[in-house]
Parts: sequence; C-alpha cells; structure tokens
Amino acid sequence: MSEKEEIKQELESSEEKLSAADALKEYAEEEQAAAEASEASDDKKDKEKDSKKKKHARTPEAEKERALKSVKRRKKFKYGTLAAVITVVVIAIVVAINMICGMLDSRYNWNIDLTSKGLYQIDDQTVDFLHKLNDDIKITVLANESFFLEDANLKVLAETLTRFKTESNGHISVEYIDANKNPEAISVYKKNYSGDLQSGDVVISKDDLVRVIGMSNSGYRTNGPSTYMFNQETSMDYQTYQQTTSLSFIGEQSLVSALMGVTDLNPVTVGMIDMTAGSAIYDQMDTYNYQAIKDLLEKNNYQVESVDIATAELNETYDLLMLCSPASDLTEAQVQKLTDYLNNDNKYGRNLVYFGSPFKSPDTPNLDAFLALWGLEYGNAFVSESDAASAQVAALAVGAVGSIPIAKPNMETDINVNYQVSKLPILAPYCCPIKRLYEQNSGRNTYAMLSTADTAYLYPLSDAAADLDPDKAEKSSYDIAVLANSTFTGGSDILKSQIIAFGSAWILDIRLAQSAGSYDNSNYFINVMNTVTGKEAAMTIAEKSLDTTSITVSDSQISMIRNVTVFIIPLMVAVIGVIVYIRRKNR
Repeated sequence: MSEKEEIKQELESSEEKLSAADALKEYAEEEQAAAEASEASDDKKDKEKDSKKKKHARTPEAEKERALKSVKRRKKFKYGTLAAVITVVVIAIVVAINMICGMLDSRYNWNIDLTSKGLYQIDDQTVDFLHKLNDDIKITVLANESFFLEDANLKVLAETLTRFKTESNGHISVEYIDANKNPEAISVYKKNYSGDLQSGDVVISKDDLVRVIGMSNSGYRTNGPSTYMFNQETSMDYQTYQQTTSLSFIGEQSLVSALMGVTDLNPVTVGMIDMTAGSAIYDQMDTYNYQAIKDLLEKNNYQVESVDIATAELNETYDLLMLCSPASDLTEAQVQKLTDYLNNDNKYGRNLVYFGSPFKSPDTPNLDAFLALWGLEYGNAFVSESDAASAQVAALAVGAVGSIPIAKPNMETDINVNYQVSKLPILAPYCCPIKRLYEQNSGRNTYAMLSTADTAYLYPLSDAAADLDPDKAEKSSYDIAVLANSTFTGGSDILKSQIIAFGSAWILDIRLAQSAGSYDNSNYFINVMNTVTGKEAAMTIAEKSLDTTSITVSDSQISMIRNVTVFIIPLMVAVIGVIVYIRRKNR
C-alpha cells in the first residue's frame, strides 16, 4: 500500500470515529432531556395531586355528612333488596297457594254460596246420600258447559252437578258433550233407553242402567223423560184474569231420584195395562192423565212397562198391575186374567191399582161384575163441591176447572199409615164416587182411603145434568178412593191381595201431579204405592225458586252507601298512603 492510500484510509477511519462520537453525544443529550422532562412531569403530577388533596380536603362536618349518606345508601340498598326479595317470595307463595287452592277446589268445591235462597247449596240429606255411594256413576250433560254458565238461571244446574261430584268421594263423574256435534254420544245410551234424547238432557248411567232428566217441563215430549231440572208453572189469577209464570229448580230432587234408580238392586216393576188389542184402553180425554201417572212412577224409580191385556200374560213379572181408566168393557177372558193374577194360584200377595173414568161407557157388565165381587161400584157421575169457601179452582190440562172438592185421607186405613198429612190440599177433579157394597164379606173387606166433605154433590154423566140445580142437589160425603182386599188365613200365614181404586185418573192430572208445591196429590199417590209395594220412599228435596226478587233501598241507606264509597273509603286510602310515604322518607 502506498503512503497516499494509507493516509486516505486513516482519514476515513478518523471520520467514522468522529461520527460515532457525535452519535453517542447526541444520544446522551437526548437521554438527559428525557430525564429532565420526566422529572418535570412527576413534579407537575405531584403538584396536581397536592392541589386535588387540598381541593378535596373535608371539614369534620363534611366528613360526618358523607358518612351519613353512605349509611343511608347502604340501608336503602339493604331494605330495597330485602323488599324485592320479600315481594318475589310473597308472589311465589300466592301463586303456589292459588294453584293448590284451585286443585283443592276442583276436588272439594270450596265455593261459598252467598245467595239468600241458597241456590247453589244442596240439602244435608243429599250430602249424606252421596257420601254413602259405593257405585261409580257417570253423569253426561248433552250440551256445552258454557251454555249453563253463561245463563243466570241455568248456572244453578252446573253448580249443583259440581257439588254432587265433589260430595260423592270420586264415585260421580260429570261430562259435558255437545249432542249436535257428537251424535255418537247419544247412540251409546239409546241401547238402554227407549225414549227420545235431545240437546240439554242429562243422562245418569251405571253399567246398563240409564235414567234421563229433561231440561224443563215447559215443552211437552211424547216419548221424553219423566223428570226435569226446571219446573215452569203458569197460574191464573181469576180475580184479574192475568197469568203469572214462575220458574223453579227441581234438579236436585230429580238427580237424587235418578241416582237411586240406577243403584236400586231390587226395582219394583209396574205393569201398566194401557192397551187392548193394540189400541189405547183409555179415552182420549185421559191421555195426559195416563202420561202423568207413568211419569210420576218413573220419577220415583218404578219400572213401568206397557201391557196389552188382550195378548200379555199377567204373571210374576209384574210386582203390581195398574188398569188405567178403561173407556169400554173388558172381555170375559180379560177379566179372568185379572182374577187369576190376583188369586196367584191361591197364594195371593198381588196388588191392582184401578182408575175409573167419567168418560167410561155406562154399559160395562163384565167390568162392573169384577169390581162388585171386590165390593166396589162406580157411580155414573163425578163429585163437585157446593161450598164456595171450600171449592177449589185449578188449571188442569183441559183448562181452568172450578167446584173441585178437597179429598181428606182416612188415617184409620192401614194403607194411609205412612202418609204425613200435609197443609197442601188433595184435589179430586172429575172423580166418580165409589160406593162400598159392603165393609166385610167372607174374607173380603173395603176401606175408605179418600173422602170429600159432606157439602159435596154429584154431577150426573147423563142427560139429567141439564136439569141439575147444585143448590137443591143432595149433599153428602163421597168416597173417591177405596181399598178392597181379599184375605185367606192358612195356619199362621195371612194371605192377601188388594185392589186400590181411585175415582178417576184426573186426581193425577198432569198439572196437579207436577204442582207438588201447591197440591199434595202426587205425594199421596206415591206414598200409597210405596206402602203397597214396600218400596223405600225417595227423598223429598224442596224446590228452589228462580223468580227475580227486587230489593228496596231507602234514601238514608242510599246516602250511607254513597258516603262510605265516595268519601270515607278514599279518605282512608289517602291517609294510609301519606303515613307510609312519611315513614319511608324518614328511614
């Protein structure tokens, strides 16, 4: 290397060293400046911090106020949280209790009846009967439940069914079915029920036993049920000639009777002789009476079967026979059937209920001879009452009828022994007088069951009626119901057959039979039937009137109600609100 190159290289090396030294010096200066800036920043922060401390420096009073606020905040949070928790817990408890009560109410029906007439309560004897049920029974209502709940009058039926279900200890179930949308529901019961079913009917069933209750008696059904839930009566005020209509609930009675019917293991069968050679045995005027008798028997759980005396065998199938107002004579063969039935192969123990008729043909030698053998003779007239104070006026199926006598029961006759004399009268419209040909004759006896007052007279069923003057007619007491029996004593046994004879079927006119709250006709008849057959009497439940009752409020009562609702109650609420607000504010 030449000297010149060496000098050049050394100069370059010196320049690099100078450049590095300058860089180091510059870096040192920058570091020092950064340190000074940092120190200045720290001083500034310290000054700012000191300034803040000085600014926020509190006096003892300020510190005390700050402490109080802190306590209040903690207390508010504490009680607010506690209140929220308590509210949530209370709501949860209320919901749970509501659900439990709802389930218990559906099981035990804890509804409280606040109506003045106790419309939604059931009788104590009904409750006892339901508690003793051992059979599972289904009640099917052929209508939607809403149909009953939305109507003020019909609601009593839905509530009664609920109470029946509740008190039965699970033995009764209730189901509502729309009959129009579910026609197959009707077909199930048609197998064991021969009548017609329609929407609104209530079906009570147990196995193959079926009873049907109609909604109301306001519309007559030729082949419908014999019992109803509601009874509608129309009466005439003969002073003003104005009609009044009343509605009552008889569903409890009907339900109990139906339940007794489907749980009765030994029903009484009545053979109702209402046909002869395929034709009705009674006059057309007695049609409604026949239907009323049939309905009344079925209502009281008797099994009624139609009998054609020309073709049927009258045997032990029937516990009792009933001959309904024959309008014409029977044949000798038919009369012999009745005689053989009552004789029962010399074992006796048979009963026949016979109804006369004011429309019977006067020429009935065979029937008259049969009755005479039992000491009975029907007059060709009907009994009327001459005493205006005692004579009754009643609306019968044929219209308003006057001069009706009141029949008094003879309590010395054994057949009346179980009858409790009522304040309600027993009316005897169009009843033929029954003459007792003897009181005792060779083992045969006759006893008066029902008799009129001695102010009664006979209205002839002949042309002689045109010349009748009621004031001059002979007055006397007439028997319109008679018991005739035939007894035979064999050793220690007394064998007996009986005929229970009534003046006519009009004593059970359909209007009289359905007016159990006004007349005692139906009650007396069923009492006689129960005594004769030894059947247990159905319970009697009082009707519940659904007629609207108005409440009269005096001016002072209106003023008191207004003051309480408009002034006193709002003022009490306001005072309570102010007290609560002040107490919470001062916490």
